[in-house]
Amino acid sequence: MKSHASIITTLSVVFTLLTGCSSSHNLALDNTFPVPLMQKTPLKLALYLDEELLSYTYYEKIDKKGEWNVALGPVQETLFVNLARGVLEDYEVVDGLTSSSMHGVLKPHIDDLQFSLPEQTRSNFYEVWIKYRFQLYDPNGGYVGEWPLPAYGKASKKDFGSSGSGVEAAAIAACRDAMAFFALNFTREPIVKSWLDAGMPPGTAIPPPTEQESEEGADPGTGGEGDSNTSQEEESA
Repeated sequence: MKSHASIITTLSVVFTLLTGCSSSHNLALDNTFPVPLMQKTPLKLALYLDEELLSYTYYEKIDKKGEWNVALGPVQETLFVNLARGVLEDYEVVDGLTSSSMHGVLKPHIDDLQFSLPEQTRSNFYEVWIKYRFQLYDPNGGYVGEWPLPAYGKASKKDFGSSGSGVEAAAIAACRDAMAFFALNFTREPIVKSWLDAGMPPGTAIPPPTEQESEEGADPGTGGEGDSNTSQEEESA
């Protein structure tokens, strides 16, 4: 028969293993994003940052790695305001899809987030993929069109003492990748380019397609390193 001390030791080890497996990682990102330094587009756009965007939190439970909550939404206002300050001639933040003083209204979405730990991919990096989607409206709320923007970020394992801080850094890098790709390619997006070339005509009163419809009909798009990691996402899923 095991001694009382031996039983206590065994229970302690089991408890440690169980609590280690069920640990919770609540990640809050640093919201310092640089304003892009570039020639501004002669365009005035309103930003509609709805509650769904600003409260976006990604949840995942990973075997032996606990529960993960990545609060991506709270940093989006700073991200898009600083992006607008660097890219657009003028901007304002609005609480709906209309703006009488702007050329149009831009509504960003986060459709998905994925991340991987070095232990999952057998690499030295924490990696994060974010799938953004942008909808463009005319000043009266008429729907002009939408397009996807995939973003990717990574952080070296050797630079961070914890997996939480590593994922946070990779998520910030993905946000900055999205900013850079948007800044460089905004006016080149077919939807935006056609709208600008046509003199920014009114949009339609038809509701925009659902997320599923837009995914089925949209071109996969390209952005940073994000679209080159599809197979890796499937392997790490």
